[in-house]
Amino acid sequence: MVIILILIITFILLTYRNFIHKIILEKNIQHQQEIQHQKNNVIQGAKVQEEERKRIAQLIHDDIGNKLNILSVWLNNPNAWNNERSKEIVAKQIPELIEATRNISHALFPVNLEHYGMILTLEELIANIESSLTVHLIIVHPYTPGAMYFELQLYRIIQEYLSNVLKHAEASQMFIQLRDSSKYLCITLSDNGIGFDVNSASKGMGLRNIASRIKSMDAVYRWKSIKNKGSQLTIVIPKT
Repeated sequence: MVIILILIITFILLTYRNFIHKIILEKNIQHQQEIQHQKNNVIQGAKVQEEERKRIAQLIHDDIGNKLNILSVWLNNPNAWNNERSKEIVAKQIPELIEATRNISHALFPVNLEHYGMILTLEELIANIESSLTVHLIIVHPYTPGAMYFELQLYRIIQEYLSNVLKHAEASQMFIQLRDSSKYLCITLSDNGIGFDVNSASKGMGLRNIASRIKSMDAVYRWKSIKNKGSQLTIVIPKT
């Protein structure tokens, strides 16, 4: 009887030890996964930042640098001021330089976002599109402004999507729909372009930038694209 009792107790202890060991092992695996996920987020964030710096450096070089070089050549040429045509060329470069500087400033940080909020800044962005693309901004419920970081991420996501549509989609229509509620904010971006392969395109920097910004807000998202029938990005951001 004593031997049976000892065996039962031993079995219980071994089972309990294995159970505890399994829990510890699972916790360690989960912890390692969380660390790796954080590392991946840091790496992705750094890549996004470097790509943004590269883009701005390119803007400065192409827009401001080239125009300043042209102005420098004309201003250092004594004969340049002897005809009206030369003066017109120089005069034209100055407002273009001002516009290029404004565009770069906007690329670094959209100042109007801080002063007027996301909706008015989006309307300004849409109004300044020099393209045959028609963009519709639809607000289903009154939009409640969020924190500046939150609104900046949303604005950058919409800006990136719009940029991709203008470059690649061959679309004539784009829709930006915001559906605000007490529990979540849903943003749907769609176009009637040629569509794309979501799996292969997701490796591109543009879509990776969008994904990184969405994850930074603890949001979920879904891409849908059909050849020659357009694309759609749905983002759901929970409210805490």
